[in-house]
Amino acid sequence: MIHGRCKRTGWLIRLETITFIPNGEGSSLEELIPSGWKILDNKTGDLNQDGFQDLAFVIQDTDPDAFSLNDGFGGDTLDLNPRLLEIYFGSESGVLKRVLQSDQFIIRKDSPTMDEPFAGLEITEKGILEVQFHIWHSAGSWFTSNHTYKFRYQDNQFALIGYDWVEAHRASGDTKDYSINFLAKKMEITLGNYTEDGPGSVESIDFELDQLKTLESMGKPFEWEFEGIIL
Repeated sequence: MIHGRCKRTGWLIRLETITFIPNGEGSSLEELIPSGWKILDNKTGDLNQDGFQDLAFVIQDTDPDAFSLNDGFGGDTLDLNPRLLEIYFGSESGVLKRVLQSDQFIIRKDSPTMDEPFAGLEITEKGILEVQFHIWHSAGSWFTSNHTYKFRYQDNQFALIGYDWVEAHRASGDTKDYSINFLAKKMEITLGNYTEDGPGSVESIDFELDQLKTLESMGKPFEWEFEGIIL
């Protein structure tokens, strides 16, 4: 696994790649976290429905060389350390074995005016892994939004089966919600205003999709153009 050490001149970020291979198996979360990394979130649940508790977590390096000072508008520092999403399956023996590692899907706060974008993980009773983001800027945009990506383990990969996007304009109060079911091939778009009771309108759209996206094939969030939106 490759991650970057960041150096800064003005706002130009240069990455120096270094090699890092985290633990591929262990009996506890603590055994899986390398020295110098911190936990941003972790959840347990049965992702592959085999009766054993699995583990999903997000960690971030704490290398001080990757902190960028900001002398302009917004926060005074940016933590540009890399982040990893890790998924481990449990077993009868109690050993946790890694089945997925992504160094792209958990985005960082990369602008001084941006709020922390990673909002957490959830594992539902049905074994769905939910990865949540919150997008908010103190300057440059009136919009705020919450995003939930829903992945189900099937065919030895984590398939994207659902996506929810809730957006609001902070000045007008107008809201737009997207709810996509990739299995049913349906998308609902709900328009409204948070000063009013109930939705203003609901539109249902059918779409075609030859193959489900996966957590691995997605790469980074907010880069897939689908049915006129970027998710």
